[in-house]
This record gives sequence, C-alpha cells and structure tokens, in this order.
Amino acid sequence: MPAFNIRTICQTTIFKIALIIIAVALISGLNLWRNHKYSGTLVHTTKVEEKVLGEKVYASGRIELQEKQEAVAQESRILKQLYVKTGERVKAGQLLAVLDCPAEERSLADALAALASEELRYKELVNPSAEDLAIGQAEFEEAKITCDNKRKTWERKEALCAAGAISAQEMETARQELLVQEAAFLKAQKRYDILCHGPRAAERQAAEANLSKAQSAVQAAEEELARYTIKAEMNGVILNIEKRPGDMIKAGDIFISIGQPERLQVKVGVSEADAARVKPGQKVLIEAAALPEKIFAGKVSEVAGLARTKEVNNTRQVEVAVGVSVEDKSGRLKPGYSVDLEIISVTAKKRLVIPYEALQENRGKKQVWIYDDGKARLQTVTIGVEGELQLEVTKGLKPGDLLILDPPKQLKNGDKVRRTTTPATFSKDEKHD
Repeated sequence: MPAFNIRTICQTTIFKIALIIIAVALISGLNLWRNHKYSGTLVHTTKVEEKVLGEKVYASGRIELQEKQEAVAQESRILKQLYVKTGERVKAGQLLAVLDCPAEERSLADALAALASEELRYKELVNPSAEDLAIGQAEFEEAKITCDNKRKTWERKEALCAAGAISAQEMETARQELLVQEAAFLKAQKRYDILCHGPRAAERQAAEANLSKAQSAVQAAEEELARYTIKAEMNGVILNIEKRPGDMIKAGDIFISIGQPERLQVKVGVSEADAARVKPGQKVLIEAAALPEKIFAGKVSEVAGLARTKEVNNTRQVEVAVGVSVEDKSGRLKPGYSVDLEIISVTAKKRLVIPYEALQENRGKKQVWIYDDGKARLQTVTIGVEGELQLEVTKGLKPGDLLILDPPKQLKNGDKVRRTTTPATFSKDEKHD
C-alpha cells in the first residue's frame, strides 16, 4: 500500500482554495460592474428624426350641387305638358312644363280683352285719327241741325198754344224733346272739341287711371298663370323628372330638378378646435364610398364666420360650417354620394418630428426628456405642425437626439436612467402628411 504524500495533498488543497477565492472575486467584481452599468430607472427611448409631416382636418359629408333649381307644385294640379327629358341641357328662360290651369287662362283672356278696350279708348281720346275727327265732326253737325230743328218746332208749337190751336200738353212735349236734343248736342260738341283740342286734365287723368288699372289686371293674371308655367331659371341639365303628362302633382311635390353636375360641393361641419386651421383655398382630398378606388380633388371655398351648436346623442357639439368645391370632370361623382374629406391645412414636407408620447407640458412650457449618456435631461422645445401620431419640433432638438417615451412622473433632471434592450421607435411605414 503506497504512502500518502502530505506535501502534495497540501499543495492541492491550497490550489483549490485559491481557485475558489478567485472565482468569488470575479463574480463579485462582475456584479459590481453590472450594478454600476445598469443602475438607474429603466426607460424606453426613440430617436429624433426627419420625416414627412403635414396637417389634415378630417370631415364627412355628402355631395351637393353648387346651384340647382327644383320645380315645386304650389297647388295640386295635373301635369298638362312636358317639354324636356332627363339628361337634356336647358337654358335660363326655357319652357319646361305646363300645369293644367283653365280658370287662370280664362282670367288672363278677360283681362287682355279689357285692356285692349281701354287702350283703344285712350288712343281715341289722346291721339284721334283723321277718321275719328271726321266722325266726330259729322256727329256734332248732325246734333246741331237736329237741335235747331227741335227748337224751331217748340217755338212754333208755343205760338200755336198761345193762339189756342193746340193744347198745352203738346207744347210741353215739344219742349221736353228740345231739352233732350240740346243735351245730345252739348255732348257731341264736347266730344268734337276734345278730338280737335285734346282732353282736359281731369279727363286725361281718368283715362290714364282706367288704362293703368287694366294693365295691372293683365299683369296680375299673367303672374297667376306663370305659377303653372314652369321655366328654367338657370343654365343646366335636367337631372330628374318625377311625373309624366296626365299625372297629378300634389302641392309641395318636386317634379323637375335642374343642376350643373360639373359644379359640385360638400357642406360639412368641423370642430371648433379644427376650425382655426381651415382657410379658403386649402386643398382637399375627397374619397367617395361609392368609388373607393379613386381620390377626387377639391378646395375649401368658404369658412363660416359664426360657429353653431348642435345636439348629437344628447351631447352639445360646437361646429363651424365649411364649404368645399369639388373638381370632377369625369362625371362619376353624383349628388347625394357620401364622402370623406381630408383638408390639407398644412402642406406635407420633411420636418423634425417626435411622438406625442415624448412630450409633456409644465406650466405652459412644452418639454421633453433627453437620454444623455445614462442621465435624464429636461429640455424645453417649440412645437410646430401637429400630425396624428407625431408632431414637429422647430426649436430645442436636433436629429439623432434620444428621447424618453412616457417618462415616469418621479423623474428628475439629472437622474440616472438606463435604456431597454428593445427601444421603442417609430414604425418605418408611418408617414403622416
């Protein structure tokens, strides 16, 4: 049996102990190094970059005609005649349809006849023809001769009555006939005098009043009849016809619609928060639910100067009315289509942007936390364009700065922080213009 080597055994034990001490020291040093390196609050960071960014205001509405005419029946009537068809272009003043109105037509005919009579009477009074003068003169001379003859007859019978040859009754009859004839003579004389020298002021005024009254009656009859004579009030296209000749049209029914399909618009309401960013002339992108494959162009045409309040689901909302003119030469957009609008309030271009998660506000100041070599540094910034997920920084940052996202509330300027191994960054596909 071999003898133990005490020296060898001691050396081996010492070696093992030394190895253990070295290992413990290495582990302790590594832990100390790790604690030094990873001390501080764990934070997510993102890099400040330049990206394409603009501002948009979103709204929804329906396509409308900028100008339109709707023929509405004021009373229940039968459509007597139709002069146009759907799709036909018409001009202002063109006759479209006539409703049945016999009573109104008779009233106009009577008024025209009365006017013709008054015009003739006025013309004869103010500007008589040579024939009228000749007739007036003949009537005057005939009345004068007749009157002279009646006077002679009365004078003769008066003498006979005085001699007792005839009765007083016969003489009275002759006198009455003379009076009648004298009146007829005076009238004929007056008419002839007017023909020769013109009417007196009072007579002229009376004639003018009668003529004016007759003209007013005709105008009123024409206006009444016009209610049932439908004409185009604008140049455009017949978009819709609801009735055909012989159909009954009820009071209030729209039976003909005219518009200019190439001149369309959208009326929408934008929130009071967005209204300040919307101005006339801004470009608008329009997408119709019926035509999802195409984007149409438009332009803000008007912004109301007064906000309005409306109730939506028992909630009061303040909106500002905005008008958008639509550009569509294809004719595919139709009045009534529902559309979504993107109003370009700020044109998209490359800007220095940060996510909303990095921004905080303190006493009216916009601030961000910068990751600066293991420490948190508070930085005041100036904000520009605000997008959906990002916003522009115009002052206070530079490209490449690391920002702390959703910074802890207890974070203080100069605190130690450490980044996660998978920093939160913007998606490469996010481009908000």
